[in-house]
Amino acid sequence: MKYKFILPLLTLALVILACSVQINTTNPPPISITDSQIPPIVVTETPVLPSLPPPPVPPSVPELSPDSLRNASYDITEFTGTPRTITLVNGGYASGSDPLAMDYLTVYMSDLVAFGDLNYDGVNDATVILGINTGGTGVFTYIAAVLNIGGAPAQVASVFIDDRPMINSLSITSGEILSDILLHGTDDPGCCPSMLVEQGYRLVNNNNLVLSRWDGQTAGGLPRAINISSPVDLTETSYPFTVSGSVTVGPFENTLAYTVYSSDNTLITNGPIMTDSPNPGEPGNFSLPVNLSMAGVYGLVRIEFVEYSMMDGSVMTLDSVLVKVH
Repeated sequence: MKYKFILPLLTLALVILACSVQINTTNPPPISITDSQIPPIVVTETPVLPSLPPPPVPPSVPELSPDSLRNASYDITEFTGTPRTITLVNGGYASGSDPLAMDYLTVYMSDLVAFGDLNYDGVNDATVILGINTGGTGVFTYIAAVLNIGGAPAQVASVFIDDRPMINSLSITSGEILSDILLHGTDDPGCCPSMLVEQGYRLVNNNNLVLSRWDGQTAGGLPRAINISSPVDLTETSYPFTVSGSVTVGPFENTLAYTVYSSDNTLITNGPIMTDSPNPGEPGNFSLPVNLSMAGVYGLVRIEFVEYSMMDGSVMTLDSVLVKVH
């Protein structure tokens, strides 16, 4: 009987104990962590890989100098008609001492020299003026193109200009050789040329100079020129594009001739093109749309505009532009 009341009392005590414990299930008490309880962070250095050496810089090509040109070899086959190469010494060459002898020949290089990239390889080339005499009064004058081959001059092409012209300037711009020259007109004596022209030449296939510009004058002394305004030389473009320009003097029947050449000077297409000069002989404009995609003509494309003389077919004025088509 003494255990009869123990079990109810024990049960009551457990109930009271359970009620006295409160459990917060919605907002648990914050946990505080001191710095001493945070394990240290160990930072390891990233290994540095050895750097690769820089790519080798291609050796720069030495520039041509006036002195190297004055002691270079030149092909004068165009003058002699048979293969012949001479080597200048300090800008001169002489064969024979008697001006009346058949084998007499002197060659000299003018002080006018121009430097620039003639074949678009990123290296400056040169152009020089050569005068050739065979004993008479004539001095047959040539413009020669000289490429820079590993720092050494290599003359690759030349073009005859005139007998005793007066060359006032010489330059290379965008690969084009330009010169202001007094040439002999029909009635000029050998000593005294009076026809002022601006000539331009481009090197084609590294072995041929082709006429790329010719500005002259009218009988009254007015400038006679074709000026291409767009695109400028060496513009990169795609088909179709338009070549635009102007004339200072309207051509006969307002008609110019145009020709399109590929990079190797192959004729692609040609034809007439009209200017809008309001009256004969007055200034005017022209434009030519070009699209040779169907013909597959890409790369360097030269477009040329010419006014020919109605009397003898000679060039009265000419201009051209070189375009990179992709």
